[in-house]
Amino acid sequence: MALWSNPEFLRNVRAQLRPGKVIATACICAALSIATGFAVSSQSRFAVGPYGWGFELFQVAFWLQAVMVAVGGGIACINNIYREKEQNTFDYQRVTRLTPLELTLGKMFGAPVFTYFVLLCLMPLATFGAFMGKLRISNLLAAYVVLLIGSLTVHMLALLISLLTVRGAHSGAIVLLLVLILGTSFSGNNQFFQIGPLGPFYSIELLQQENWGGQVADAYRVTRSADVFFGHQVHHFPVFLTVNVLFAGWFLLALVRNIKRDQNDYEIYSPVQSLAFALFLNLLFVAFMQWRVATAIDCQSFLLTLNIIVFSCLGLAAIRNRQRMRRILRAGEGTSAAWLATVWPAPFIIAGTLAAGLLIVLGIGQGRDLKVEWSANFAILRSLFFVAWFARDMQFLQWMGLRRGKHPLVMGVLFLVISYVCVMILMAPLKIFAIPERTAFSAFFIPTPVFLLDHSAWVLRPAIWIAAFVAQWILVALFIGLQKQTIDDLNSSATVPATEAVPVHP
Repeated sequence: MALWSNPEFLRNVRAQLRPGKVIATACICAALSIATGFAVSSQSRFAVGPYGWGFELFQVAFWLQAVMVAVGGGIACINNIYREKEQNTFDYQRVTRLTPLELTLGKMFGAPVFTYFVLLCLMPLATFGAFMGKLRISNLLAAYVVLLIGSLTVHMLALLISLLTVRGAHSGAIVLLLVLILGTSFSGNNQFFQIGPLGPFYSIELLQQENWGGQVADAYRVTRSADVFFGHQVHHFPVFLTVNVLFAGWFLLALVRNIKRDQNDYEIYSPVQSLAFALFLNLLFVAFMQWRVATAIDCQSFLLTLNIIVFSCLGLAAIRNRQRMRRILRAGEGTSAAWLATVWPAPFIIAGTLAAGLLIVLGIGQGRDLKVEWSANFAILRSLFFVAWFARDMQFLQWMGLRRGKHPLVMGVLFLVISYVCVMILMAPLKIFAIPERTAFSAFFIPTPVFLLDHSAWVLRPAIWIAAFVAQWILVALFIGLQKQTIDDLNSSATVPATEAVPVHP
């Protein structure tokens, strides 16, 4: 269905672009443009650089457009689905004949349509500034392409956040979006990754990079505009477009998958899609990693720490509650799906963390400094410890999520946090880390091997390291057994005993 015939898009256009509102907005933008143009041009005697006040005027106009489209459009997208849920009108849209893709595209372009109209109203001011500043057409097109592609990615993410936001968390969702926009839009001093900003405000930095001539510009481009992709320098512009389009595709997939589902059936990605998304993120980590800024073990520890965040989010999203587990078991009774449900999410977590860990090891092996000693065996062993430790915690949370009571998953996370805090408190008086021979015992309780396991630590207590590794899998099997017992109780409580006596009246 074409966008201009999409009912959801047309509904948003009619609601936001009423004639009176359009005329008032156009007049306000015209007055603002005239006042800004006069103010900037009157200061022309103070302008510096080869572009004069024209470039300054264009920057002012472009800043206004960027803030309106990226920030204003993102907030409009967050408000869209959330407000419809608050007004109890979203359920009517879910039962319409629109496909999930048509409904998603209608909201993605319809919710921020007013911000696009403001962008067009400010375009005469930007065009005048670009003409007076004698800016190159290619630079202008590149800046607007970056702004629009980055804003579309933000809008899709905002719609996904709006879809998943529960009542009472609306303000927090807006703050989260603003933090993500600002945190990804400007260059930072990240010592591990050589990649430029990925947010929509990079378009402003792109203009500044491309409009200063001479040697300063050349040096600036090399240090700030060049990314390192698998050891090769590439310009950030194609990297920005590629990465944003890929992230937009992932957000779009999640929206299309869930937008017409009931809120209790939301599942951001399927297990296979979650694995693919985790590997996609790790491929980005490995591709832009600067391997020679730290030792190999530090690089691996840093990337595995990032994977704690990645797999914590994906793992918590994959955990099933009692109602969902009951439906899965009934639907897959007598098939392999029923067996898989009793050991869930162990297969998903093990496959994902193992693949991510091996990908990191391969990346270090290819990008490391050849003069630095490197042991692939210990790197793989650290990855396997990471797999076992993460599978243990997620299996515990899945078992807790199936238990009776109020908010069992929240209680599981709380118990897990308390156990880690207590262990860390006891480490100091027992001198676990002060005495090297005792460090191996910490591997029973916390993911120490991910950060500390090397040849010198291994030779002191190899048997203890192995015992700690085996203990993790014993705990995984224990939690799977407890989970199976809980599932059996869940099934038995849902059925009526067949041998129940029927009273007979004379």
